[in-house]
Amino acid sequence: MFAAEEGDNGSDSSPGQEEVPPEGPIEFECGFPSVEGSGNETFKYDVLVIPATNEIAGAYDFNVIAPPGWEATVWGDYPAKRVGTIDFGGKRVASQVMTVRAKAIKGKTPEPGEYVITLEMTSGELKGTFDLTAVVTANYEFNIRTGTGRLSTEVKGAEDKHISILLENTGTATIDNIILSSIEPEGWNITFDPDKIDSLEPGLKQEVDVVIRPPERAIVNDYTATLRAESENGTETLVLRITVQAPGTMTAAGIGITASVIVGLVFLFKRTSMRYTTGASHRQ
Repeated sequence: MFAAEEGDNGSDSSPGQEEVPPEGPIEFECGFPSVEGSGNETFKYDVLVIPATNEIAGAYDFNVIAPPGWEATVWGDYPAKRVGTIDFGGKRVASQVMTVRAKAIKGKTPEPGEYVITLEMTSGELKGTFDLTAVVTANYEFNIRTGTGRLSTEVKGAEDKHISILLENTGTATIDNIILSSIEPEGWNITFDPDKIDSLEPGLKQEVDVVIRPPERAIVNDYTATLRAESENGTETLVLRITVQAPGTMTAAGIGITASVIVGLVFLFKRTSMRYTTGASHRQ
């Protein structure tokens, strides 16, 4: 709340002049001045601005002071749009609801804790403030995916197959001690490099090399393996379909090369046959 400054005798009026009622204070009320949420959310506060006297000086300017790495704005109740000034028109008016919106600047995820957003109103030398609090809670969230985005791969018996997976921290808090493991068919071997991530900060990714080795006499078929990334804050899994190819199975590239060679040989054979036939005709 704020009020006009007064002179030593409590009045600025001179004898014989009509006394002008002092500018009244502005009061703020907010049902929820402290709001909890994750660091990537927008914090919203509905603040009621209450004129406390019958005589209110014209315009009051809004200003919002946000913590470093944050941005905050004031919005009118209806229509919903950003505002910078409220004008009471020098008369008694109804209370008005203003909405303060605060959020962390993109790319600057705040650490868990309390952050104060100050709503400030001024009119000439008059000034009033109201504090709002954003309580950022720890949000532990991460995901696991393959480097290519595919959820399937092909292998051959007793041969190592390398694939790349990515772990990404999509939360707002650092995740510690992530252990990598797998559930694979009997006789298979799956290893990770690295097999443990000590710390993964928000917004960062960690690439891991996965080596898949089926048994030597693996039957040609489709199999599944589950890759796990586990920490104290949660577990993420990725189910991978693995196709065992028959020995000597050609890849698409190999088939293409072989087809090209065959076409070339056929073309060469035709040209040779034509030359032979033409030569024989001339000799006749």
